[in-house]
Amino acid sequence: MADEKAVKKAAKTKAGEKKAEEKPEAPKVEEKKPEKQKPEKPKAETRAEAKKESDPGREFVDGIMTEMNLKGASKKRLIKKLAEQYSFDKQKVLFKLKRALITERYAAAVDAGGH
Repeated sequence: MADEKAVKKAAKTKAGEKKAEEKPEAPKVEEKKPEKQKPEKPKAETRAEAKKESDPGREFVDGIMTEMNLKGASKKRLIKKLAEQYSFDKQKVLFKLKRALITERYAAAVDAGGH
């Protein structure tokens, strides 16, 4: 009888192990479905990241324009070009921008016959 009880307990534990093995498989199947959705979300995130990558440049340009009280698309394009050329080094961009604006003002004054 003791042997029979031991055999039954062993059978129960084996059955319990099988059930325990089966239970993790069921959540794994459920986990696989969200994993398929996760790659879609990073694609959207990469698109958002691509937009964010352009935003620092835009913020840089807008910051310089507000700092120097500039308006206009041509000046914005100039700042963007200088920023890309000088790797967004603010000090170099400001120096070159001031030089360009001085040259522009001088050229406008000469055209007007004021100098």
